[in-house]
Formats: sequence, C-alpha cells, structure tokens
Amino acid sequence: MIDIRNILTLRYDPTIEIKSPIPQVDINQIKNRRVDTYPSAEEIENELRVIIRENISRLHPKRISLALSTGIDSNLMLSLIRNEYPKLDIKCISVSFDETSEANYAKKIAESMDTDFYNVTVDNPLKDLPLLISIIKEPRWNLYQYYYIERSKQFSNVLFTGDGGDELFGGYTFRYNKFLSLLNHDNDWKHRVRTYLDCHEMDWIPNQEKLFGENVRFHWDTIYSLLIKYFDNQLDPLDQVFLADYHGKLIYDLIPTDDKFFNHFGVTGNSPLLDHKVIDMAFKIPAIAKFDVKTNLGKIPLRKILSSLEGSNVSDTNIGFGMDLKNLWSINGKEIVRATLSNGSIFRDKIISGDFYNHMIKIIEETQNVRYINKMLQLLSLEIWYKMFITFEVGSNYKI
Repeated sequence: MIDIRNILTLRYDPTIEIKSPIPQVDINQIKNRRVDTYPSAEEIENELRVIIRENISRLHPKRISLALSTGIDSNLMLSLIRNEYPKLDIKCISVSFDETSEANYAKKIAESMDTDFYNVTVDNPLKDLPLLISIIKEPRWNLYQYYYIERSKQFSNVLFTGDGGDELFGGYTFRYNKFLSLLNHDNDWKHRVRTYLDCHEMDWIPNQEKLFGENVRFHWDTIYSLLIKYFDNQLDPLDQVFLADYHGKLIYDLIPTDDKFFNHFGVTGNSPLLDHKVIDMAFKIPAIAKFDVKTNLGKIPLRKILSSLEGSNVSDTNIGFGMDLKNLWSINGKEIVRATLSNGSIFRDKIISGDFYNHMIKIIEETQNVRYINKMLQLLSLEIWYKMFITFEVGSNYKI
C-alpha cells in the first residue's frame, strides 16, 4: 500500500516493494573507490557505444524513436546513435506544455542529425490525469513521459532516452551549490537530511504537517528516517546527495513510472546511461569530477563526450519537459482543482485537512506561490487516485 505521506513529501514512496531493473548502490562501493584513478570520459563513451550496438543488434528495429529535449543527456544519445548508425531512421520526439523556444531548438538539433522531429504540444495536461493515474496506479500529476511514449508508438516499438544522466553525473546543479552553502561543519546526519530536503522545496510546503487530516499521522522524523542511510556516513556531501537522488528519484520515481507506461503501450525503453556498467562507472567518479562548484557546471564527463562528437550540440538552455505552473494554474488548474476538490473524498475521509486546503487557496490567490500550486496539483492527483483505488467511487473512464 502506498504511503501518501511519503508521496506528498518526497514525491515518491521508498517503503513500497518494487523490482528495480537497476541495482542498489552500496555505500562501501563509493567509500573504497580509487581516488587517484577513475573512469574517463573516453571509457564511458566506449561503453555507451557498446551498449547502443548491443541493444540495436538485439532488437533489429527498422526505425527507432528518441525522446529529445535540449539537454546534454538526450543530445548525447542522439549523437552517439547517429554516429554508430548513419543510415538508421530516427524519429525524435519532444513535449511542450506552452509556447517556448526549447521545442524549436530541439527541432534544430534533430535536423542537424538528419532525423525527423515531432513535438507533442499538450495544452491541458490535467484533463488526462484520470487516464494516466489509472495506468501508473499512484497519486502523481507531472507524468510527461506518457506523451512522448504514446507518440513514439506510432513510429517504433523501440524508444531511446537519456534517463539517468542527471542522477548519475550531477545534473541538478541548481541544488548542489545551495546544499553546500547551507551545510554547517558538524557531522549531524539529520542536519544534512534537512538541508537535502530544503533543496527539494517543490516537493513539500511550509507547515507540511498541517496538510494532513485527522486520520493521517505525519511526523518529519519519519521522513528523515527514510534518508538516514544516505547521509549518516563519512562520504563527501555531494556523494551523499547523488546517492539519495539515485535511490529516490530513479529507483522509486522515474524508472517505475516509465516502465508502467512502456508496458501500457508495448514499447521497449532503452536508457543506455542506466546500464549496470555505466552506473558502476559513474559511482567510481568523484563528485568534483562531475560537478564544478566554481562554474556551477554539472555532467562534466558527458559534456566532454558530447563536445568531442562531430556535429553535436552542447546546450545549457535545457528545462527538460517542464511547464510554467503559474500559467497552468491560471488557465486550467484553478478551475479544475476547485471543481474536483469542492466535495473531495480526501477531505470527507479526513485524509487531508479541508481547512488547510482553504488556507493554501488563499496563499495562491495572494502570492501565486508555485510550491503551493504544485501541492494543489498533487492533491488533485491524490483525490483521483483515492477515488479509483481506495473507495472505488470512479473508474478509469472518469473525467475531470
């Protein structure tokens, strides 16, 4: 059973049992690594090429799809695949939720590699939530993967992605300097956990404990205990962050969500960066060789590979498949949330505090605070999930 306290605080629940296709990483594996030598960018590139060749040889696709943003990871996958297979028919797919220049830049990247480009524009992702939640069976709302996986099925049952680059090679640069600046000099694991969570402020809100109703007991110490094993050790602080991100955001968040959509559409997903050998190589590399504190530049080994490839594009404009929450709230979110939650079952059954919900509505009206908007959309997904899988009030054909 999913623990909604974890979902609504971390964005994932590390207490559920899942069979992950990627391994847990032993802390001793990092502690005992060589400090004088570690895998080079060239060695990583060679391994990625082997993995790509093995996957394509095994699947024999007439064409493949590739999820493309303007970021390093998907660019690297596209460049390596095109370099290995100059004549392969590749369909690049991007997703946008508003009119941004990123889709146009992704198109230029795709065309420079002699591939076809398709952009899926999603005007209102909230209307699809019941369908998406019925597939993944969890109370989530930002399920952008659905759109490029659905579109990829039109072209090929083989889809390549750049998943894993951020977690393995230090891509969340907007968090790392903040984390380091907030650390004190003691060795208290709880302080480091709190600091880590402070750098993931979009996943929770101030007064988080007031969010839950009378029938749900919430305590921050329970959340801290879920992360203690990543921070109660003598590793470099950034290695601790990489461990927590890898085991949380990958093993319990991104990968299981992807797999459910892959299975739903009958698509074979390929993420070469998540191959066991690449994972092992990544954790042998010290944090300072992945992330430059002075320049705030991450994924250094992947950048080196990409910059060495002919015709490749190295971009720092990437926002992933993100969306403007303020815009989403004003155009569709406010109306849908209020209509769906006006007589919400999560309030009726005292899962979520109705009074605090009203308090959050006022905060959003006064400040347009994106943390509270994000939390409202989480509550929307919780209401849909709760009615589908707990009270069985609605089915997968439910419309909002």
